[in-house]
Amino acid sequence: MRLHKFFLIAIIVLVLELAGVLYLGLSLPADTRIPIHWNIHNEIDGYASRNTAVFPFWLFNVAIFLLMVFSAELSPVFKQNRERYDAVIPPLTLILVVFFALLHIYMLLLGKYPWLEQKVQGIYILIGAMFICIGNILPKLPRNYIAGIKTPWTIYSDEIWRKTSRLGGFSFVVLGLMMLVKGLFRIQAGWYDALTLIALAAVVILPMAYSFVLYRKAKKEEV
Repeated sequence: MRLHKFFLIAIIVLVLELAGVLYLGLSLPADTRIPIHWNIHNEIDGYASRNTAVFPFWLFNVAIFLLMVFSAELSPVFKQNRERYDAVIPPLTLILVVFFALLHIYMLLLGKYPWLEQKVQGIYILIGAMFICIGNILPKLPRNYIAGIKTPWTIYSDEIWRKTSRLGGFSFVVLGLMMLVKGLFRIQAGWYDALTLIALAAVVILPMAYSFVLYRKAKKEEV
């Protein structure tokens, strides 16, 4: 199987990630606690041991890569839309691999330099940038059972999938911009956190509700 150039770049990113995390991981004391979870206020509320945070987290990124690479073989819909698959899945794979690689490095850096958390709200910046990228790719995804906004109603037809994906993509971009702004400008206001939570809920609820409305409308037109 000939690998797309974005897949090849993703492999390079995985190799660089492994080199980086091994270098950082081996330089940390064995009892170092590595932050792995943040709450809405950008406060660290979950930690992992050094050994858990180094190699297993890299393997998780490798698993994401392999799932995306072989998604065409796992989904008959992708096989029928090979051109759209080649235009969307490889860049989406690279986005996810880069995101998890940077997140992995960032977590280890915080374990080595805890004071860094007071200087940079990196988690919001990383997640915000990823959401913006995914939001731009989401409307281009062909209907499938692996990636995208999958509900019983979006799977029903290409039109419902396309319209729902457009709304979902827009919602992702808006949420991503809000998180990016929060991270870059270190916004600590409670009202902004509440607004971000509302936007997050909208990303989940609005596409589902919209796809259901479109489905009901399509069923009525069939009668």
